Amino acid sequence: MPAVKIWFHGLFAAAISAAASAASGAIALPSVFTLNKAGFINMGRLAAVPAMLAVLLYLKTSPVPSVED
Repeated sequence: MPAVKIWFHGLFAAAISAAASAASGAIALPSVFTLNKAGFINMGRLAAVPAMLAVLLYLKTSPVPSVED
């Protein structure tokens, strides 16, 4: 498997695992995270911040590999 493909898998895994931690917000505050439009927007906001931080940390520790022809 090329190094770039492995790198993209790691980047995707970092974002998904961090966004999955947002599920604890739905458990902790069920009145805020409801199954309507406002609740889904709140969940998206809560999931976006740790996902962005995880992606940036992944980029810091694993820079983009060079593409070999």
